[in-house]
Amino acid sequence: MSDGGRREEEARFDPGLCGVEGPLEALSFEELLSALESVTARLATGELGIEAAADLYEQAEILHAAAAERLEAVEARIQRLQLNREQ
Repeated sequence: MSDGGRREEEARFDPGLCGVEGPLEALSFEELLSALESVTARLATGELGIEAAADLYEQAEILHAAAAERLEAVEARIQRLQLNREQ
């Protein structure tokens, strides 16, 4: 993801709506997953109005993208470490 896209997601991210504290980039992978699970559970209740559900769905997309990016970075780091070890 480009820096512009990342900044846009961070600007749309609402920690209060996701039940977390702090900015998106400060959350650990585990915190991102926990917040995503929480948002998904709230969506699954079906008790939200359409606008609230849309807001939460947007937050779920942001959390998912951030978690996927974090996971890709860790996987790349592990691959680099393995290559260094083999050399």
